[in-house]
Amino acid sequence: MVRKYANKGFIQQLDGTYAVLIHPLNGYLEPEQIEAIYRLAKQYGKAKLTVTEAIMIYGIKPENFDRVAEELEKVHLPLADIGPVVRNVKVCSSQYCKHVIRDVTFLAAEINQRLAGIATPRKFKIALNGCPNSCVEAQLNDLGVIAVRDGYRLYLGGKGGRQPQLGTRLDMVIKEEYILETVERIVRSYIQVAQNERLGEVINRMGLMAFLKGALAWSSGGIRTCIGARYCKNGVGDVHAMAERIISSGDLQGNVTISGCGNACAVDNGAHCNVVILKDRLWVYNKNGDIDIVNADHLPEYLKRKSVLK
Repeated sequence: MVRKYANKGFIQQLDGTYAVLIHPLNGYLEPEQIEAIYRLAKQYGKAKLTVTEAIMIYGIKPENFDRVAEELEKVHLPLADIGPVVRNVKVCSSQYCKHVIRDVTFLAAEINQRLAGIATPRKFKIALNGCPNSCVEAQLNDLGVIAVRDGYRLYLGGKGGRQPQLGTRLDMVIKEEYILETVERIVRSYIQVAQNERLGEVINRMGLMAFLKGALAWSSGGIRTCIGARYCKNGVGDVHAMAERIISSGDLQGNVTISGCGNACAVDNGAHCNVVILKDRLWVYNKNGDIDIVNADHLPEYLKRKSVLK
């Protein structure tokens, strides 16, 4: 294998030659791209469509890699990301489908631009559907995203292979404005905690809630939160926005937890302040045992009075 093509495009075959794997953006092909595929297939061997919306052209030798890659680049056909990386996003034809709830074409392209090709412990597959018909089989990918009326449903941990498993549907709907951030958080967290495992195996080992807390909660800068209203059906407050506001208001001098509902999932007895968000106010549990009721807009000033924020 030519080193510069590691994890890019070329896959060795049974007879010792290689197939080049091409992944058109969102699975669509322009006429000139079809013509280029035809020319290459005629020159080197056969072409085949794959289940991941990619195209394989067979019979290529290593000395021809550069020539093939240049021909594909001329018509803006990218080599597919292969190996232990975030794979190219698989997406439905939501621009044209009569069943579509939401066109997810641009979201798929943005996820692809941000994440495709990033090194991961094992391969990581993402599928994106514009309606619950799930024609690209979101439930059989590490991360499946399905558009519903009020946002997106997520499936985590699906995979095929010799030991297949269906992804677990999260009991929440992610709003449009948070979906890109959510996908990226899940991928980044998987990279941090996986031990040569697919995401489904990580969840089997850790438990779903433990993984989600690591992926979707805020835990930096002295602040730790629960998953919060962006991701939890019980949440009444946006713990992420509150954490961002505290960090932007000064230098934190102690540890603060923020829980997005009365379940108080993030409370830590060792923290200087434990903030619990209720519908119309905050309860703040201080290290000395006092409980104060605070307006959410006044929390940074309150923390400054308590010398927790400067």
